[in-house]
Amino acid sequence: MSQIPEEAAERVLGAIREVVEMDANGRHAEAEAFFRPLVEEFPEGSLVHSYMCWILSRSNKHREAIDHGRVAVRLTPESELSSVMLFRALWGAGEHALAFEEMRRLEQYGHSEEYARMMQEWNEGTSTRNWEDAASKTIQ
Repeated sequence: MSQIPEEAAERVLGAIREVVEMDANGRHAEAEAFFRPLVEEFPEGSLVHSYMCWILSRSNKHREAIDHGRVAVRLTPESELSSVMLFRALWGAGEHALAFEEMRRLEQYGHSEEYARMMQEWNEGTSTRNWEDAASKTIQ
């Protein structure tokens, strides 16, 4: 969270926990409204853009989600979290080729456990992972 001042880090992580909870309870619009001020407060924070991408994608606002995902990846190109969030937004928008391009782009920084897990689950036909899983595991 290097783009977020140390004194704000716990507040940002708490807000992420709250929006994950709101999302789990079907309160997508509330999560978006609650989280948007953090994006405005920390425009150079890849973590807040990554989670805004997630929130918007969960509300089927894929184009805006992709915009935030691209900002996050631009800010921290080596971030697996940012890449996976963008991948999922692109996938949800039906942009499968672009999603795989993003996965390949991240490979230049090394192995990705999350992408490896996703590919293994898809190959095995057991892919039951969802957005809540990815989001909640990231902040634990």
